[in-house]
Amino acid sequence: MISIECFKGLPLQYESFLIKRYDSFITTCRYIEIYHPDYEINYALIYENNSLIELLIFENKGDTTTCMNRLVHIDQNIISVFTTYIFENFPAIKKIKIISSYNSYSLNKSILLHSNNDYIVKLPSMIDDYLSELGHSTRKTIKNHKSRLLRDYPRINFVTKYGIEIEESIIDRIIQLNIARMKHKGIIPEKNSEIINTYKYAQHYGVVSYIEIDGLIVAGNIAYILNKRMFGYVIAHDEKFSKYNVAKICQLYLIQTAIEKGLTAFHFLWGDNDYKKRFLGKPHLLISYLIYKAYSFDYIVTKYKTILTRTLLVIRQSDLLKPLRNAIKTYRKNNWKKQLEVLQ
Repeated sequence: MISIECFKGLPLQYESFLIKRYDSFITTCRYIEIYHPDYEINYALIYENNSLIELLIFENKGDTTTCMNRLVHIDQNIISVFTTYIFENFPAIKKIKIISSYNSYSLNKSILLHSNNDYIVKLPSMIDDYLSELGHSTRKTIKNHKSRLLRDYPRINFVTKYGIEIEESIIDRIIQLNIARMKHKGIIPEKNSEIINTYKYAQHYGVVSYIEIDGLIVAGNIAYILNKRMFGYVIAHDEKFSKYNVAKICQLYLIQTAIEKGLTAFHFLWGDNDYKKRFLGKPHLLISYLIYKAYSFDYIVTKYKTILTRTLLVIRQSDLLKPLRNAIKTYRKNNWKKQLEVLQ
């Protein structure tokens, strides 16, 4: 028999349960506490025969409940029990958001909002086994670039730091390199408001790996370790060292770190990119849903809006529009260069 108890506030006393049960770097109390400090959080303890089997964290805002459990596997039966409980006990709630679920659901009055992929590598116990699985071209390219890098910069350092060892200056440098890289590619970066939050969260579950030359970070990764999994969060490198392929060298160094720590999986997270496939990442579908309490005008409008949005996304990502996308990136890239020239 399944039963639910609901409470207000963050379930800090259940942090270890969340980590063990969900293996997700964003389904933790510390993450929510740092990234969503203004949210009015509730949580539901779900029991089966008096044994705790699930803990769902959620926020109620207006007529919407948003489930904060993301990058997780939760059975449809549990979601059904949870939605029924919310609708029965919170009369103002008309819809519930389920975001980035590895499970697909077939629920009445639900709308598929969007989907993307988390690329995951199942890690072997030895780095040599991982390297042997890489494509010959990838393995050879990284080896040759690393040899050139070591030849030209014999005083190079490969550094890994964990948790409280990580200084804010390291986080700042890697994120700034990432922003500069996006600008160089003609991509408009998001507002740079995450440095402090990333640093704070890294103090709990973070790991950074970076390549340092003469005291300057030229490539780096920010990642998180939860249970036996590592989640790559930011990857960046200095454009002046692109000829050495330092980003991929650093990425391999991070994966090697994960293997040496006995971790079982590495998550490249959302977004399709060829380098994730070259590093043996396999796509795992992430799906987001909106579940309504009843069929309504809002339900109909939202359903057709999401269909239109997904259709437009497919069109924008099609090969037919690739020249236009490249032209926009070139324009943005040149615009950023002009702005930098003015500042200089």
